[in-house]
Amino acid sequence: MKQDQEVAAPTLRRPGRPSVDRREEILAAAEQLYDSIGYEKTTIGDIARELGMSPANLYRSFPNRQAIDDALARRKLMVIEDAAWAAARGGSDAATTLRELATTVLQETQRLVFSDRRMHHLCAIAARERWPAVQAYLDGLHGAVRHVIMEGQRSGTFRKTDPDAAAESVCAAFVKVWHPYMIEIFADEDLAQTAERISTLIVTGLRT
Repeated sequence: MKQDQEVAAPTLRRPGRPSVDRREEILAAAEQLYDSIGYEKTTIGDIARELGMSPANLYRSFPNRQAIDDALARRKLMVIEDAAWAAARGGSDAATTLRELATTVLQETQRLVFSDRRMHHLCAIAARERWPAVQAYLDGLHGAVRHVIMEGQRSGTFRKTDPDAAAESVCAAFVKVWHPYMIEIFADEDLAQTAERISTLIVTGLRT
């Protein structure tokens, strides 16, 4: 009898996130609304209605609007970061790899800036306010550059130096061709050529 009662007893669910994770649905709905009515005009209520859920249920997946925006920015920036790591790991010569890495980040950022204007605005705000997503992205780029430098040091292409400090300097040197604001400001320039010139100077410095 006791066993029957235990079987029939309802399963208690702990408070917190829902058993069905709807975060990806929420992010997709938010991105669609940002694209259609704008980032500033979209509210939590709009996102919840788009999914046929209450704001209270939405808050069980994300604690606030900032968390949704940070997750969206992270998802966009991860595309650039993933491309950067693919370039960093794909080259045979460190000097060539560094050039390809610089060009890849430029091209992917240009695509974000000029083909996805709504999300560019979100990422621009994230960059200005240094959201966690942006810090994670910058750390990822730093890691990719550091990887190339260390590989160059192992092969003898680059001289021995502190790879972390060198990577920080390299990332700073690429600001004009990597930062969304700078890319937008200098849109009329041949930024690919600028990236090549900066890469040449950096490679020369790392070799001597």
